[in-house]
Amino acid sequence: MIEIKDSTFPLDRKYYIKHDSHVWLKVEDGKVKLGMDAFLTENAGFLNFISIDDEPIKQGEGIGTYESAKFVSKIYSPISGKIVEINEEIVENPRKINDDPYNNWIIAIEPENLESDLQSKDIIETEKDITEYMQKEFERVDSDEE
Repeated sequence: MIEIKDSTFPLDRKYYIKHDSHVWLKVEDGKVKLGMDAFLTENAGFLNFISIDDEPIKQGEGIGTYESAKFVSKIYSPISGKIVEINEEIVENPRKINDDPYNNWIIAIEPENLESDLQSKDIIETEKDITEYMQKEFERVDSDEE
């Protein structure tokens, strides 16, 4: 577990950093669960709405949107495949993600090319890479607020 500025980042998952999307992914039983990381939930404010497009997805493309107290943004997929499950509890009450971002996943994907998708430079998983990236993100937000 990494802790940066009161936000935690578990090391049992990978983080997708393209588009500054702040999506985590965790491979379980041949499927990939996606959720939002603590940086996003800390800086976006309360999540009010999540919409998921239930169609085949491609790595790096939008799969839905979320709306928070501060903005509306796309949710990007770190892998290609087919959505096999949408966590309806989270769609109905997205603020659960704010309360516990790592135990409240949004979708599960049946991957097409998991091994090659995971080789993307936009997916980080080492403690060093996660720490460096998240520190830069917090610094970016801090400088925007000044």
